[in-house]
Amino acid sequence: MVTSSEVLEVIVVSMRDAFLAVTVFVAAMVLLFSWLQYITAGKFVDAIRANKRWQPVIGALMGITPGCGGAIVMMPMYARGYVTYGTVIATLIATLGDAAFVLIGAAVTDSSFIAPVIAVHLISFIVGVFWGYLVDGLKITPRNPLGKFGPTFKDDKPPENSVESEDLEAHEIIDDLGREEAGGWRYFLLHQGYTVWWMVTAIGLIFAVLLLVWNAQDSEFNLEIDYNPLTLHGFITWIGLLGTSLSVILYISQKNWIRDDTEASIGDKLYSMRETMIHSASETAFVTFWVMAAYLVFEFSMLFSGMTEADLARYGDGLIAVVLAAFIGLIPGCGPQIIAITAYTKDLISFPALTANAISQDGDALFPLLVRHRAASLWATIHTTIPALIVGIVLMVFEVSF
Repeated sequence: MVTSSEVLEVIVVSMRDAFLAVTVFVAAMVLLFSWLQYITAGKFVDAIRANKRWQPVIGALMGITPGCGGAIVMMPMYARGYVTYGTVIATLIATLGDAAFVLIGAAVTDSSFIAPVIAVHLISFIVGVFWGYLVDGLKITPRNPLGKFGPTFKDDKPPENSVESEDLEAHEIIDDLGREEAGGWRYFLLHQGYTVWWMVTAIGLIFAVLLLVWNAQDSEFNLEIDYNPLTLHGFITWIGLLGTSLSVILYISQKNWIRDDTEASIGDKLYSMRETMIHSASETAFVTFWVMAAYLVFEFSMLFSGMTEADLARYGDGLIAVVLAAFIGLIPGCGPQIIAITAYTKDLISFPALTANAISQDGDALFPLLVRHRAASLWATIHTTIPALIVGIVLMVFEVSF
């Protein structure tokens, strides 16, 4: 019989650990990569325009950066006709979206995840580049989804220009991403509350680092649940609860539930360092919510079913897990993907399943492509899922694991 105290403990531990084990490290990485995008976006746009032969490689590089910003920037470039369809596919295959931050955060707190994090990013990049060139080589487009071997369909919205025909300045591409409109309680809450969130996160990061040090010094160290804020364990617990609660508030202030990055938010970040800080908080809050949701799902599954993590892991090590992970990648947005990636960090699915999801998922980049070029977005989900299944099954057959 499950008691109310056990339910409360699961909620408290999930909220505390989501913040101290994931959020604070993700926040630092999101801010870093957002800043890099802020100072280099124009250079990447210029580079990809000037090097048509290397477009799939540069597209994959844009996609492999954690978060969805790099991939989203590519979508208006394709809609205008400045990059090839193979470049779009390379970008979407390489991107892990916001789920990448969960993986990297796991590697920060547990060195055993360093190898799989490097491996899955490297595999996604290589597959993205190879498949991108293959798509272009076979002349596959939304009008010719099977390339030279299949029929031609009507294109719902062809690119506006050809790659060779027009000289487009980098700032025009960034302008095309749009900006968020000020107004409304959601906008006010995010743009005024982000400073409090960052202060709590900074304190949380200090204690998260201390916890890593204490665990390294004493392998039997355990952070106890203590509700007295005047004790060390109690104060840390309340920092975790407060940080997660603020993250949920920022998450609710967003207009989207399964995605965080939009063209407008990326446009804001590329224009202003203050907006970079604001949307970095928003993006991290989004990751926190979905990680906490994953924790609650896993923990309550074990609590009410009586199963252990080892029991759950048995279902994640086989062909069904690989196929299911690849199909989850078909879902637009980063929310469901974060749950899938979190399952790997909890040892509930295999590395082949992780890789299949990483290759298949398109993050938030599919949404702007869907608006600008519906046929391209629909075919792109298929053209990224095929290599995901192939690579995932090959890794499973050869029992590749980390």
